[in-house]
Amino acid sequence: MGTRKKVHAFVRVKPTDDFAHEMIKYGDDNKSIDIHLKKDTRRGIVNNQQTDWSFKLDGVLHDASQDLVYETVAKDVVSQALDGYNGTIMCYGQTGAGKTYTMTGTTENYKHRGILPRALQQGETNRIIASHTMNKNSSRSHCIFTIYVEAHSRTLSDEKYITSKINLVDLAGSERLGKSGSEGRVLKEATYINKSLSFLEQAIIALGDQKRDHIPFRQCKLTHALKDSLGGNCNMVLVTNIYGEAAQLEETLSSLRFASRMTLVTTEPAINEKYDAERMIKNLEKELALLKQELAIHNSLASRPFATYDTMDEIQMAEINSQVRRFLEGTLSEIDIISVRQIKEVFNQFRVVLSQQEQEVESTLRRKYTLIDKNDLAAISAVQKAGLVDVDGHLVGEPDGQGFGLGIVPFSTKPGKKAKSKKTFKEQTRPSTPPSKPVAFEDFKNERGSEINRIFKENKSILNERRRRASETTQRINAIKQEIDTTKEALNFQKSLREKQGKYETKGLMIIDEEEFLLILKLKDLKKQYRSEYQNLRDLRAEIQYCQGLVDQCRHRLLMEFDIWYNESFVIPEDVQAGLKQGSSIRPGMVPASRVVSLGEDDQDKYNQLQQTVLPEGPDSASFYNAKVKTEQKHNNLKTLIGFQQAHKK
Repeated sequence: MGTRKKVHAFVRVKPTDDFAHEMIKYGDDNKSIDIHLKKDTRRGIVNNQQTDWSFKLDGVLHDASQDLVYETVAKDVVSQALDGYNGTIMCYGQTGAGKTYTMTGTTENYKHRGILPRALQQGETNRIIASHTMNKNSSRSHCIFTIYVEAHSRTLSDEKYITSKINLVDLAGSERLGKSGSEGRVLKEATYINKSLSFLEQAIIALGDQKRDHIPFRQCKLTHALKDSLGGNCNMVLVTNIYGEAAQLEETLSSLRFASRMTLVTTEPAINEKYDAERMIKNLEKELALLKQELAIHNSLASRPFATYDTMDEIQMAEINSQVRRFLEGTLSEIDIISVRQIKEVFNQFRVVLSQQEQEVESTLRRKYTLIDKNDLAAISAVQKAGLVDVDGHLVGEPDGQGFGLGIVPFSTKPGKKAKSKKTFKEQTRPSTPPSKPVAFEDFKNERGSEINRIFKENKSILNERRRRASETTQRINAIKQEIDTTKEALNFQKSLREKQGKYETKGLMIIDEEEFLLILKLKDLKKQYRSEYQNLRDLRAEIQYCQGLVDQCRHRLLMEFDIWYNESFVIPEDVQAGLKQGSSIRPGMVPASRVVSLGEDDQDKYNQLQQTVLPEGPDSASFYNAKVKTEQKHNNLKTLIGFQQAHKK
């Protein structure tokens, strides 16, 4: 990226016998011009009319020859164009002030030639001219002549080359309609010319304002055509042509103001480097051939088998596919590695074989079973109405003896699964005392609650990963915030130093050095990074909240299922447990443990009451009443089971 530089602005004064020496004065350095006007006495004694103006530019060309103008204005721009930098030279001023003479000169005398070469005469014939009181041969249009330069190296192996262009702009003259006396078509043309120049000045003002983000380049064709030249990546020079007569002083002031505004515009010249695609391809092919030869020599010296480095054809790919299949089947012990290209193709064939096997498994499942998409609400609703799935989405019913059925198949009946020798608490004889809940919970997570436990672990793993990313993002945000604070302190120091030195431009526009400008750009980039990282942190926090909800739901479901399993396995009485076995009409979880346990507790309370009232009078009747209570307890349990079965049928 090039360094930003200001537009160079020069003033060329048209020679005249009636030069206003009292009103126009040049500075000793030949880079400034002062304008003085006498006050209009007709405005009275109290008169705040401005009478003095001072303009500092890059040079004042007064009574200068065409050779001196070219040396001062155009020589450096053309030289740098040969090195790859774009350039623009623009002539601006009122009509008749010498813009076209400066740019093209005349063809009668060789010394009077302008900046453009003789080839411009061909384009000059297409330009319309008209006559009015200010100029007999007034240009009625803007002229932009572009020279394209392309420089290649004499070395054929060098694919890099540079391009550039030089825009030579001869603007139509700005004029006051009252002075020019234009009428008819010429008047209409003058209106359009002044309008386009006004749009050009608006674009210049916007470019000079550092706070402006939008530049109105599309207001007219002139500003759109000069978009790359105005504030772009080129060296730009402005030549402002003015009259030296007192009668034209008002237009002179307007032209000098335009030149002063142009000095506030900055450009960023940069070399235009390009690459010749054909040369680049040839160089790469040549380098590839040399590398292949070098590899062949190394393989020969190392006694390695012959390897080809060309793209594999279909026959070679089919052979690798066959090797991969035999390797997976066990008929091939290993695959010989020859080159990196072969390794990549081996992995690719592994992917192909895996994809084919997945398709075969899915096709087999579709032939045997009906697969339902979880997102297909209509299909799920139809299956629920048919009684195949409960409201929670679980299958209901019994296995058909082949490992598949309309129900939750026990682990031991699933195809391809061997029965475990380890017995759970439910498979063993019921212990006299229930095991501790921590021990039973571990057994539950490995057997009946294994699926819920797996989902719980996956959600918790995702939650921890999101938390880790949020922590890293928070650390980056804190680091960026510290760097922002440090940059602000440095920027404030630069501002205070500039204020102490008193570096201000006219009209309140401040000039900042390169270090302060780089700090401003750095601060802007840091703020952009801070906003991006903060948005990422907000998104991660939303994901963490969602994952935390999933983890809580899985934990609650796991504990609830464990409580049901524990009560049914160890708390419910054995004579009631028979009604809850798989295959009965009462499914696990339908009978609340508190209700089932309360049946036995009620009878036990009755037995205790009998002991308190009857046994003191007949101690030998204890066995009788004990048998009576057990018989009544069995009858009550049987009635309860019948009631549950009738309620389930309804």
